[in-house]
Amino acid sequence: MTTPIRFGGLASGIDTDTIIKQLMQAERVPVDKLEQKKQTTEWKRDAYREINRSLMTLRNSAVDLMFSRNFYAKTSSSSDESRVSVVAGPSSGNTAIRIESVGQLATAATQVVEPKDKNGNAVTKTTKVADMNLQSATQEVTLSTVTKEWTLSPKPRAGTTITLKDATSNPIDASTYTYDEATGKVTMNDGTDVPIGATATYTSGYQVQIRSVSGGDFKTIQVAEDATMENLVTALNGKDSGISAFFEPVSGKLSLTQKQTGEDAIIEFDATTKAALGIDPAAVPQKGMNANFIVNGISMTQSSNTVTIDNMTITLKSQFTAGEGAVTLSAATDTQKVFDNIKAFVDKYNETIDLMNKKVKEDRFRSFAPLTQAQRDELSDDEVKKWEEKAMSGMLRGDTIIRGAMDSLRSNWSSTSIATNDTDMRQLFQIGLSTGADFTNGGKIELNEEKLKAAIEKDPDQVYQLFANTKSGLLTQVRDAATSSRSSITRIAGAEGSGAPTYSMGREMTEIDTRIRRLNDLLIDKENAYYRRFAAMETAMNQANSQAASLQQFLGGGM
Repeated sequence: MTTPIRFGGLASGIDTDTIIKQLMQAERVPVDKLEQKKQTTEWKRDAYREINRSLMTLRNSAVDLMFSRNFYAKTSSSSDESRVSVVAGPSSGNTAIRIESVGQLATAATQVVEPKDKNGNAVTKTTKVADMNLQSATQEVTLSTVTKEWTLSPKPRAGTTITLKDATSNPIDASTYTYDEATGKVTMNDGTDVPIGATATYTSGYQVQIRSVSGGDFKTIQVAEDATMENLVTALNGKDSGISAFFEPVSGKLSLTQKQTGEDAIIEFDATTKAALGIDPAAVPQKGMNANFIVNGISMTQSSNTVTIDNMTITLKSQFTAGEGAVTLSAATDTQKVFDNIKAFVDKYNETIDLMNKKVKEDRFRSFAPLTQAQRDELSDDEVKKWEEKAMSGMLRGDTIIRGAMDSLRSNWSSTSIATNDTDMRQLFQIGLSTGADFTNGGKIELNEEKLKAAIEKDPDQVYQLFANTKSGLLTQVRDAATSSRSSITRIAGAEGSGAPTYSMGREMTEIDTRIRRLNDLLIDKENAYYRRFAAMETAMNQANSQAASLQQFLGGGM
């Protein structure tokens, strides 16, 4: 709304603007109180949301710690990393094994060939695959959309015959459609759409067939019509071939290596590919070799140099005999890592409890109400900051919801109990986690490092059960308590970014805004009324002054 331009006091000499401003300050008191109430509500909402964020982090921390790997972390070692290395898994026992000898490492099949072109010449990177006597590739493509002109891709080879079948695999009469070699398009002779789901079969490009597993099926590797030797090598390196290929352009040789080790991982091409690559048609498939080694007196054979024994991942790195000395591999509980995982959760818990304690015990300075805009204008930025620190303090002092959340979380530590034959490890305080004797700490957990590490070393499974048992473990209870408390707070203060109608404090602030708008409208009417009264006074004074001047002129004129 545009503020009108007013000129007051021209006749009376009275500063009407100042008078009306002072009058309106008194009239604005109800509005100022509503705005202060809204500001206080916003501060309280933000304090609730700060608690909610901390509870969310605590909940996530509890969920993350539930994974068994956090309690069964293992440390492993090898007496000779250069020969055998080891990584212990979470479920491996605290054990040691001996690799007494490694007679043979597992190897991959390799093959070096010298491809030739149709004229018997060595190929180069730029040699066209079309000049290498490779098998032509048969393409089958299916139409998935409605169209009158179907562009076939890849483009059919010049002179090839295009055969079509409908969606039910029935042949489509060749006299009913036309293929244009210039455009690569299929159209129906009667001008109708090409049947959706139709399949076109034709020749385009070239292919090699390779078998990489003994007794397995041949896999087809295709290249485009204009592909070169370099393109073929790229295709052979694809994920479906099972091999790695490298072409050395100076010698014209192609090196092929099986991606897997062991004697069942082979390199075998079909007869046409063998001829194109210069491989003897009668040559047997190239094979790798299995690893053989002795573990604790037991001979073992594996296709890979990486094996799993007692949930330990063992990597054989070199061959050695029994006379060179055995390699000892060991696994044990990584006490420090398990301790660190638990401590990180306890720290987060204590951080959340500390925040809630601070909020419910924070001093409330009721004489420091939120500043009005007029008050802000009269103070410096530093004075405003100091005032608002007092005004914002104690928004949740004595809050029953936060106290209830604290009580719920704290009770979990004392109520957690697991039945076990070991009576010294049935409750959390017995393994070094308790609320302690200091009642002023608000229920924060005191962690006895020596006691907790001893419990982890003694029985990590029992420690895991105390924390992560799905029915009575601490983490399940903390997760549920945090989730429940967050739900209660969210109903009151809402979630970050939630709309005002979805939570009670939002609806309250919306109602305050409505009342403020209504009062502001009344204030505008009140201010206009004041100005009308002063304007009327100015008009009356103008008339009085005019009459006085006329009378004076009349009297003076009669003398």
